[in-house]
Amino acid sequence: MRKRRKRPGVRGRKPSRPAGLEGLPFGMRMKGGVRYDPEVNGFVAIIHIWDNAYCHGEPEEWRYPEVFSTQDLAMTYYKANIRPALEDLMAEAAQSDSGVRSIHRRLED
Repeated sequence: MRKRRKRPGVRGRKPSRPAGLEGLPFGMRMKGGVRYDPEVNGFVAIIHIWDNAYCHGEPEEWRYPEVFSTQDLAMTYYKANIRPALEDLMAEAAQSDSGVRSIHRRLED
């Protein structure tokens, strides 16, 4: 019988969060975008997180702390910074030995 070589720190380890996604919880389903928040009179980048694959129930909402004056500025920031960080997070989770499977679809460019 062959001995399995252990890889320290990989098996069972949750992926680390890329910069900019601090405080973002893991979820089975995640969808991102921007939203107008009348309380801060501006647009914020958001990610909705569900604990099921079918988006049933109310999602948990994660918000990027910066407020943008226009929807275009918020979406540009989301596309340039948050979405790539999410993609990196999903790729890292899929490559680990944790059994995580990742499917990514862009609904718009």
